[in-house]
Amino acid sequence: MGGRWTYRISAVGVLLLAAAAFTLSYDALHQLALDSHVRPGLAWMWPVVIDGTIVVALLTVLAAKRAAASTGYPWTLAGLFSAASVAFNIAHAPDRPVARLVFAMAPVALVLTTHLLMQQASWRPPTPDHQAAHQPGPKPVHPHPPADHPVHKLEPPDRGAHTGARARVRAAYQAQLAAGQIPTGAGLARAAGVSERYGQRLLAEFTADPARAAQPNGDRRAGDRRTHEDPQ
Repeated sequence: MGGRWTYRISAVGVLLLAAAAFTLSYDALHQLALDSHVRPGLAWMWPVVIDGTIVVALLTVLAAKRAAASTGYPWTLAGLFSAASVAFNIAHAPDRPVARLVFAMAPVALVLTTHLLMQQASWRPPTPDHQAAHQPGPKPVHPHPPADHPVHKLEPPDRGAHTGARARVRAAYQAQLAAGQIPTGAGLARAAGVSERYGQRLLAEFTADPARAAQPNGDRRAGDRRTHEDPQ
């Protein structure tokens, strides 16, 4: 059973329980009004005033929370009329402890189920988009980084900057070899402040011809021109 159906079934169940509790409490309060010599034509209003105020006050609490307003007064009103409803139901019960407990349960259930209905009203049933957003799985891979995504520093295309970048990569390559490390394109790029692709290309050249890595100006003209054409 999906989350949406669970939400709907629970909401219907709470409504049915609240209606049953209201009916039981209404009957006891109506009989108490008749016993108190309230006119029969008006006696039906008295239970509505007592238990109806509880429901309206609790719904006002929900509305006040959504409006970021104070909930002190509606909570006080709900508490006072809830206590009055319980007391009047017990007063109508026969003079036996179990009977008083039975009559007290209806107004208590009315308060609790109405409050539960308020909580459900503040929930939002899960939507397909919400469920898909929270399902585990691989994150989508963006073919291009966003505009504010940090990227590796790119070398300017001018000849002097290109020569300086190549010298820095060569120095980083020699330093890593001297330290007993295995040079990588990413490591050389970070150390020299160039793009990772540029570091990988020079690493391939230095690995293929170690003598070129040891000579500052030992690059072949064609190879140097090919590297200069695509420094990134």
